[in-house]
Amino acid sequence: MINLIISGIGGQGINSLAKVLANVLLQSGYHCQFTIHKGGAQSLGSVYAEFRIDDQKLPTLGQGIPKGQLDILISLEPWEALRHVSLAHPKTQFWVETQLIPLFIERANERSIESPHAQLDALPEIKIHWESYQDIAQQKAETIKMANYFAGLNCILAINSHVNFSIKSKPNNIDTDLFDTLFFKQIPKAKKIT
Repeated sequence: MINLIISGIGGQGINSLAKVLANVLLQSGYHCQFTIHKGGAQSLGSVYAEFRIDDQKLPTLGQGIPKGQLDILISLEPWEALRHVSLAHPKTQFWVETQLIPLFIERANERSIESPHAQLDALPEIKIHWESYQDIAQQKAETIKMANYFAGLNCILAINSHVNFSIKSKPNNIDTDLFDTLFFKQIPKAKKIT
């Protein structure tokens, strides 16, 4: 089984991406269970989706990925990536947005908490793949609102690379063309990439 979290804040399209990814997984021959957690999502609150993915039918699983069993984390905000570090193990794949989302209040107190970048880079035995999803979205789609699309492509890449190690009788790799088709079909406001 593969345990995946997609995290970010309200307004970044985590909910939409999670629904698309679930459909892509099902149509690719996988079984998955997922849940979306929202905390004040409409006003930049924390949002994340947890996935359990396997090639076999999954039993009903308890809420939450257990500590030390997170295999893949895709995060559209560095501070939000830090929320899930306790669930990781040394081989967890981290794909994290480089840019911070400004808030109306400071996340750090007067004692100047270390940046999330430094905290993530200091994690022992864990490699962070830093991606500027917002910049890529701005360049390729002319809007940062498409950052979730590019994070979704990294989800597919990470799942496909992880499947080879975790799932014994693996179905076919997940096709990015299927992801494209379903993403633009299920999210009509999304701007197609030319």
